[in-house]
Amino acid sequence: MELERISVVLRPRAPREALDLGAAMLRANALAVWSAWFAFTLPVFVVCNALGVLLGLPWLGLVLMWWLKPLFDRLPLYVLSRAVFDRPPSWRETLRGQRQWSWRSTLAALSWLRVDSNRALRLPMELLEGAPRKLRSARWKVLRRRIVADTSLLTYGCLQFELVLFLSAWLLGAMLIPHEWRADSLGDFFRHDVRDASTTWMLLAAAVAYLAMSAIEPLYVACGFALYLNRRTQLEAWDIDLAFRRMHTRLQALGKVLGILLVCAWSLAGHAATSAQAPSKPTAASLQQVFRQPADGADQRFATAATETYRDPRFGGEHTTRKWVFKYAPKPAPNASPIPFPAFGNALAIIFKALMWLLLIVASASLLRFAWRWRGRLTPAPVEPMSTLSPSMRVSVVADAPLPADLAAAARALWQAQHQREALALLYRGCVEQTARLLKLPPSADATEADWLRQAAAIDDPAHAQRVIAIVRTWQFAAYAGRYPDDAGIEQLLRGWPVEAGAPA
Repeated sequence: MELERISVVLRPRAPREALDLGAAMLRANALAVWSAWFAFTLPVFVVCNALGVLLGLPWLGLVLMWWLKPLFDRLPLYVLSRAVFDRPPSWRETLRGQRQWSWRSTLAALSWLRVDSNRALRLPMELLEGAPRKLRSARWKVLRRRIVADTSLLTYGCLQFELVLFLSAWLLGAMLIPHEWRADSLGDFFRHDVRDASTTWMLLAAAVAYLAMSAIEPLYVACGFALYLNRRTQLEAWDIDLAFRRMHTRLQALGKVLGILLVCAWSLAGHAATSAQAPSKPTAASLQQVFRQPADGADQRFATAATETYRDPRFGGEHTTRKWVFKYAPKPAPNASPIPFPAFGNALAIIFKALMWLLLIVASASLLRFAWRWRGRLTPAPVEPMSTLSPSMRVSVVADAPLPADLAAAARALWQAQHQREALALLYRGCVEQTARLLKLPPSADATEADWLRQAAAIDDPAHAQRVIAIVRTWQFAAYAGRYPDDAGIEQLLRGWPVEAGAPA
């Protein structure tokens, strides 16, 4: 293995740091990895789901794509194993390069080792090393030691990420479905909706699962490959080996320079030997010989005073001083010029401070005024007391009172009297009772608007069903959003069934 060509910094890492290295390698080679991934797995996905549809088992494509994961893992590993030593291969080179690796380990991963939680670490050992079976077994016992728990956690963590992505897509779709179209409970969903799921829904589930797998599985292989590199670095001291190789390369490069230096040193040595034969000049051994005069008494007194000064603890010796300083204290600028006109600067600071306080007060007052205005908008309009209604109207809006004989006339009278909410409430009561009578349902006091919208789907006459849905929706908008229809809209609701019994829709 040519370690000097590797582009990854080899050093012993903690397992979690090795997982971060795997994610970084995948980001650096994302285009090469996912292009090869989709070039191979997308046709396989189409073939598996087409086979399931032809056999009448639409769930077969989903199961087969999950089972073939060890086969798909060869693609990201091929790209990453080449990218750390050289440029990443193209998707065509990746597909052609699969013939170089043995298929025996892949067949084992697809059969009795399919549920192996250490597949991410076993995959590079079997495909990249290519050792015989006995040597591979002994090698695996050493390689998996001390990191088997981290490899298993990697497998289970990536599986959970896949499930999160798969369920998130379906939960997002469920949030967009109207409430009346949802199942009443989770049990009903699995008993009816899942069991009666059509082929289209199963193919859609397979597509969502395939996209989740395509997002997580290359990351799983990259992290396993990083764990493999880190484990071999720990066992075989790749970092030390690489350091010695680089040192050897540097020494080879410096060979010529060392030869030139040796030649220069030999030349200088010959020149020094020639110079040694010439008569040497006398050298000075003391100050008196240099300056040609003896040292006087003043020099002796100066030397004595200097010695006594160094003996004084105030000037000589070492002192240790400790004090607290701010870690991020700003350093004073050297040779900083003094601020001109400090009184004028202080006056400006006071003025700006007053302006900022005034701005804060104005902003607070504006927020309070805005909140007060919106409080008036959010407060529901006061309902007029029942005493202002006529006796016949007062009886018709009571929940327990029987409906008037002419429901349309009573609701129209309430609407014209500016009692819009009461008119729509009466219209909603009449619609509910007529629907229950049509479907022969027992009276239910706890049924909600969503329940009656679901019941409208059971009406055989589509025109009657649309009338019920229109009345219930109008009541919902008025009761919960304060949105009332215009006079033309209410007149359209008051004509025909269920307001006028026996009338056409």
